[in-house]
Amino acid sequence: MMTQNEIKYLQSLSLKKYRNQHNKFFIEGKRIVDELIQSNYKIDKIIITQDFIDKHSEHTLFSSKLDYQIISDRDYKKIKNTSNSQGIFALVPMKDSFNIKKNIKGPTLILNNISDPGNMGTLLRSAAWYGVHNIFISRGSVDIYNPKVVRSSMGAHFYLANLLELDICDIIPILINKNFQVIAATLDGISYQNISIKNDDWALILGSEAHGIDSKILKLVNKQVSIPQKGNIESLNVAVAGSILLDRFLTK
Repeated sequence: MMTQNEIKYLQSLSLKKYRNQHNKFFIEGKRIVDELIQSNYKIDKIIITQDFIDKHSEHTLFSSKLDYQIISDRDYKKIKNTSNSQGIFALVPMKDSFNIKKNIKGPTLILNNISDPGNMGTLLRSAAWYGVHNIFISRGSVDIYNPKVVRSSMGAHFYLANLLELDICDIIPILINKNFQVIAATLDGISYQNISIKNDDWALILGSEAHGIDSKILKLVNKQVSIPQKGNIESLNVAVAGSILLDRFLTK
């Protein structure tokens, strides 16, 4: 049986303050826990209901060698974050920090003030799909371990090697010093069709739909890129635009 202290601890992880304090985040859902298990990401604890066992005997969990804790229906209702929770949860550690000056290499995505959890999660998912493992998030963005971000990313967190929140103006000079092409996506940049990508050492910066990329950041980049417009709509959703540019940069 789960203690009241354990329940309070898991409930507290819905807030960024306590996620950072404990360096843990809490996930829920059949598909995302399946991704977690298949990714070989470190797992602290898996929690399930008896109802989940009865309905999903084919789930990856039961063919693995992982231990799990069965939770009562009363306690399950206290820790769930969604109205349609499926009765399976996992407690997992957040990413460790790393030495950017020494270890940064390969395609990189930098997200400036992305406030919508759905857009953030989708961008992380696209990055994981295209094999972009360096993701840097500005401190003005939605928290990367926000439960809504984690749900919309559908397990991307477990496949991204370097996922950090930091000051973007600090990271850009480091990247340029390491001969990265630092490219900002804007509405008035040159077409991606005319961008020459020399090698895999590049960084794409995306900004919020409402405000774009901070002007102080734009002063530091090598180039600005845009997606040629064919219709009359004012702009693209940032997650859609970012996914298109990742595809163009990585499949040329």
